Amino acid sequence: MKAKDKKYLLLTIYIFSFIIMLFGVTFSYFTARDRSNNDALDVKSGHLTLELEVASKYSGKNLIPLADSDIMRAYRNKCVDDYGNGACDAYDIEVTNDSAKQDVVGTIDFNIEHISNLSYLVLDENEEIYQNITKIEKSTDGMPLGSNFILDSALETGIPTKKKFTLVIWLSDLERHQEEDVGGKYSASITYNSIYGQKLSSTISGTEEGEK
Repeated sequence: MKAKDKKYLLLTIYIFSFIIMLFGVTFSYFTARDRSNNDALDVKSGHLTLELEVASKYSGKNLIPLADSDIMRAYRNKCVDDYGNGACDAYDIEVTNDSAKQDVVGTIDFNIEHISNLSYLVLDENEEIYQNITKIEKSTDGMPLGSNFILDSALETGIPTKKKFTLVIWLSDLERHQEEDVGGKYSASITYNSIYGQKLSSTISGTEEGEK
């Protein structure tokens, strides 16, 4: 083979090899980029999960009016007074995160009928006040269950992170005949939202006996 022909052959092989290498690099780039995008979507959707559990702790009795100053005493007495009357309703709330770190906030919507003096507060897992005494005079939405809180990433430790609260509801005593509360009832929707748009809700309800 002539030197000139060899030169053209080597040049052709070089150009062909360069094209294959360039195609391979380009293909690898788009594959890596696509995978990165898919992973990002997974983190923002399928891999982000919250769980909400709401369980009755002390409830089921018709409530009579209770002085606000006595609410913690009544709660520690399992929500009954010294005569066995219903003093409050209490519900355990547990929010669980088994995915990435999330910023979470809780709210509560009240639907009340024939009640004008309903109150509630929220305790943390150490039974310290997390949401102070809050008055509910009529049906209303978006009432606070406390401030925003962070649920750390469970992906790093492999262990779900949790926050536990107790919601306490009672009928405030105005030291008079509270005709406006006799025979009333309430229901409430407990909701927790993450900054990623997830929304979890659970419903509770109770009845008020009032003064007779």
